[in-house]
Amino acid sequence: MHTPSWRIIGRGVYWLSMPDYESRLFENMWPIPSGVNYNAYLVSDGDECLLVDSSKNVYDVEEFTSLLKQVADPRRIKHVAVLHAEPDHSGLIGGLSSIFGSPMLYSTLRASAFMRSMFNVETRTVKDGEIIRVGGRALRVIELPWIHWPDTMLLYLEDEGILFSSDAFGAFGALEKPVFDDEADFEQYERNAKEYFATVVAAYRQMVLKALDKINRLGLSLRLIAPAHGVVLRSRIPEVVEELTSWCELRRKRKVTVVYGSMYGFTERLARLACGIIKNRVDEVAFHSCVSSSVNSILSDIVDSAGVVFITPTYEGNVFPPLSNIVELLRIKKMGVGKIAAVTVTKLWGGTAASQLSSRLSEAGFEVSHVCEYVNYPGGRDLTEYETLLHGFIEKALGKVE
Repeated sequence: MHTPSWRIIGRGVYWLSMPDYESRLFENMWPIPSGVNYNAYLVSDGDECLLVDSSKNVYDVEEFTSLLKQVADPRRIKHVAVLHAEPDHSGLIGGLSSIFGSPMLYSTLRASAFMRSMFNVETRTVKDGEIIRVGGRALRVIELPWIHWPDTMLLYLEDEGILFSSDAFGAFGALEKPVFDDEADFEQYERNAKEYFATVVAAYRQMVLKALDKINRLGLSLRLIAPAHGVVLRSRIPEVVEELTSWCELRRKRKVTVVYGSMYGFTERLARLACGIIKNRVDEVAFHSCVSSSVNSILSDIVDSAGVVFITPTYEGNVFPPLSNIVELLRIKKMGVGKIAAVTVTKLWGGTAASQLSSRLSEAGFEVSHVCEYVNYPGGRDLTEYETLLHGFIEKALGKVE
């Protein structure tokens, strides 16, 4: 298990890295087999320091303070910024404040209310464009609500060009040590960042687009982006911004995702047949069992797919429950916007799984272009017709590629 560590990332700027391998689920919902990192930052000037965020309480105040003492005397911390009040960043701030000797705590108005109700902690409210001063250094407040809570602000350290970005630009994965983007396995980072987006942020993607536009209009000279989770960005900032923008816009590749459920293997056979037909027509096909695949990877693959094939057995007259759960998440996050869906249902007797699934996919934003229903596993003529149906679906999905 990795241990907390620190790194200098600018003049008088320290990254306090808190890896978490204890939590198996993020938000007690999303699987994180590689853990997650909680990033706090310290900005110092002379006898004053400002702490940006803290950590989830998988660490205690003493452990965090022990790391902090390696870079600064806690008595120098006169300021603490709460970028947003979610407990994976603010969970230690109440205890730390008493150790620091009651520093000034800064947050947005909404975060102030949340900190009071959750932790009985009072903060000083700051507004968009306001300057927080640490000695002779200036940090500009940039209010960007709904990334992914309504209370978020970012801080821009003007003399170093560092943007402390809270949950924007976050990624799953605990870090053995603090590393920049050009020191990490960047492909793995992209996968971790995309899964973080698809699970935690996707529902608020329009607000993220507005935030990216606002940052661009401010004309900030970004040397580093320092997020609350994941690596610090320095070499590939334009590339990461473009990737995040494409995810927010649900841009479609020549890609189809197949998501299926199966109780006894019959429906899986149909799903594998569909996958084999599709892969010869597209650049990429993602194949997922709704039972054995990670929900993170399923949602992540749907983000940039042009079309999605949903294949389900009928369970007590309804959609197979594990697949139903995936579709409900897509509905909540409206992740079908601009995408084509095909529905395939198998059954031995009655039920309304086909109409249920089609209706809920429409609510998720999908255009449901093809629906077919089979009694038991289809054979002969049915399979020939199914192949024809899939080719029609692929044509329609590829017509959506930008």
